[in-house]
Amino acid sequence: MSEETEDILNMVESLRVTSDEPEKCLDRILKFLLIEQDEEDLDQALEAAVEKGMLGDLYDIMAHTSNGTLCKVIQILAELGKTESIREPCVIQGFIPILLQHLKSDDITMATQACRALGNICFENDIGRNAVDENDGILLLLKLLREHVKTTEEGADRLRTIACGFLLNVTNTHDGLMQKAVDGGALDVLDEYIRYHQEDHGLCNMVLLTVGSFIDSEICRQKFSESSLLSTIVGLLDTHAGEVYQETVLDLLINLSEWDEVKDLLAETSLSNNLIQIIQVNQGKLDPESQQLIKMASDLLILLLTGDKGAEAMFANGEGPVFVESVKWLEDEDSRLQMAAVLAIGNFARNDNHCQRLVEEGIVEQLLELLKTHRDHEADMTLHHAILSALRNLAIPAKNKPALLMAGVLETVLLLMSSETMAVVFKLLGVLRMLVDGQETAALQLGTDRAFMDRLVGWCEVDEHAGVQGEGTRLLASLVKNGRSVELMRNVIKCQGIPPLVAMVSSEHLVMQNEALVALTLICSTVLDEAALPLKQSELTETISSLLGNKSTLPEILCNTLTLTKTLCNAESLRDEIMTSGIPDIARQLSSHEEEKVREAANTFLAIFDDTTLER
Repeated sequence: MSEETEDILNMVESLRVTSDEPEKCLDRILKFLLIEQDEEDLDQALEAAVEKGMLGDLYDIMAHTSNGTLCKVIQILAELGKTESIREPCVIQGFIPILLQHLKSDDITMATQACRALGNICFENDIGRNAVDENDGILLLLKLLREHVKTTEEGADRLRTIACGFLLNVTNTHDGLMQKAVDGGALDVLDEYIRYHQEDHGLCNMVLLTVGSFIDSEICRQKFSESSLLSTIVGLLDTHAGEVYQETVLDLLINLSEWDEVKDLLAETSLSNNLIQIIQVNQGKLDPESQQLIKMASDLLILLLTGDKGAEAMFANGEGPVFVESVKWLEDEDSRLQMAAVLAIGNFARNDNHCQRLVEEGIVEQLLELLKTHRDHEADMTLHHAILSALRNLAIPAKNKPALLMAGVLETVLLLMSSETMAVVFKLLGVLRMLVDGQETAALQLGTDRAFMDRLVGWCEVDEHAGVQGEGTRLLASLVKNGRSVELMRNVIKCQGIPPLVAMVSSEHLVMQNEALVALTLICSTVLDEAALPLKQSELTETISSLLGNKSTLPEILCNTLTLTKTLCNAESLRDEIMTSGIPDIARQLSSHEEEKVREAANTFLAIFDDTTLER
């Protein structure tokens, strides 16, 4: 038996012997609990004391005493509640209902210790939380919190902090109590606490922790967006004491910004200006705290920009402080700010009007310069990814494409062609596909480049990254559609580009199916003799038969498939396959389809098929 265990057991025995006058013994127990000692030894000693009936003795004293003695017992329970293994026995002993009643006490010290005891017993203890729930504890706690919003008597500040801690511990991960707290107006109470006690750093930090726990629950989303707590929290950054709360507030707001509705609300506050200021104040500082604040502030800015309202408000026709600063950060030596700038540009570029303005402002050239500077560093793949994302968005509006090509985007992004990082390759392919859309010269430049086409077809067959595979094949189809040259189509065939196009015909995505059908129809209309063998080897007729025979195939796909099939009839080897595959019989069924355009396409195919068959 350890010395600690022996000491506490002696005290419990003394408590029993002197039950009529327990004051001195309670003082000894309390002193024992408060002195610094080995945590494991203390836990073992307390567990032994509980086994010897310590909790029952304390319960008896609580039931037959008041005032100072009672307060000491409650304080002892608060200390005991710090030991995990004793929390459940405290609940079983029946302390929860009694402690809750003492939340009503006019004695601030008594109410404070009751909150401490309840908060500690309920920490990560659902049995304790359920007992609080069964005894309407949330209503009693919220009443206490409301009563002491503005009280100034001695100890009120500590009571407020500890009561908030109890609210945190009792509701954390407990949906039932969280719901009751929110419905009971907890968010409004917490709002008042921040507004009236901004100088009480301990209290405000506890409130922010409690709010952080609340927002982890879906239950709070609607209520939170309806309360004024959001603007109050943002307002903390505007106060002269704001620096104290910066990291906690930023962490909280980052979590909140995962909700689109809250993100839009934040965009309407002064938050973006606060974030710019935080970054400016810490810019150039190398200490970990400053670097962390820059990271958090820039991360939050980007989150706000992912919302349409945020992007619009912060762009402000090219004059918003966030946009202006983002452009400056593109040339900053701080890699985090460079990254934030690129991500910001990418988000601003989700709007066509913004895209045009960004191109006019010379942003494309700055992005390209940044890409050239970092092109040889595989470690900068996150930056590569972000720059390519921004360029892809900038390349979407038709008006921008010639300007981007003129600026050298095509040549510059191709510098990343050797990247082995599939996420970067995915974005690279996206940029190229946007650039060649409607741009014949660019499509021909890529489509007739044998080295590039070999690389592209390789990406079309990357099984480990479906995105690269899909984007690569879409680019291949787009080159055929926009280049429309014999040389380009022959290059597609030589580089083994037919199999991925045939595979894309079976895609689950309508757009991709159509793109593949259009590309194959163009190839078959132009260089069918050279394409016939790879088409046959790719089992195109089986794919066509499957599509046409599937009752869920959409009319648009049926029409385009029939058009392709009609073109295939000009190649004897493919025509024979079409005949034996049963496609003509399926087409005859489709000639009575409910959609007129499908009936027409089926009849046109059958007429061509019959003619070419008779010619033989």
